[in-house]
Amino acid sequence: MAPEKTPFLSAHFSVIAHATEDILKVEQATSFLIEVISKGQVDLNRQYVKGHHGNMIATISAKLTAKGLLSNALELLSCRLSESDRQFLSGEIRSCVDKEGALYLRFDKQEACLRRVKLHQADPIRMKLKFLRGYDATRIVDLCKASGLAS
Repeated sequence: MAPEKTPFLSAHFSVIAHATEDILKVEQATSFLIEVISKGQVDLNRQYVKGHHGNMIATISAKLTAKGLLSNALELLSCRLSESDRQFLSGEIRSCVDKEGALYLRFDKQEACLRRVKLHQADPIRMKLKFLRGYDATRIVDLCKASGLAS
């Protein structure tokens, strides 16, 4: 049986670790979310920048190619989200997709530290999931609905 073709081009994760946060815990939370949709471990990149008030903050990011992503990533995310998160996405999914073919989701850092997947808008772990050419916003929304991520 041939492996299922993935609809994804890449995934990009990014998060800010504030001076008051444990950088290693933020990295572990980010790695957990990556592991939900990927085939293996991914290297995280860390950069330090000075914050608005002069404090040091770390930006943590990772990029996965299509080869590193599971073809059923949307289903895997869907079954880990609560019913209320899926209902939220049902009403907001179109605003989470851009015309260039990317789906943007934001996840709760604290919940990811506890190895749970929960949507959260403030100070999140951001995920940008890019789809192959030919996947316009309508097709991406339809795929999200078919996966159970939204209805």
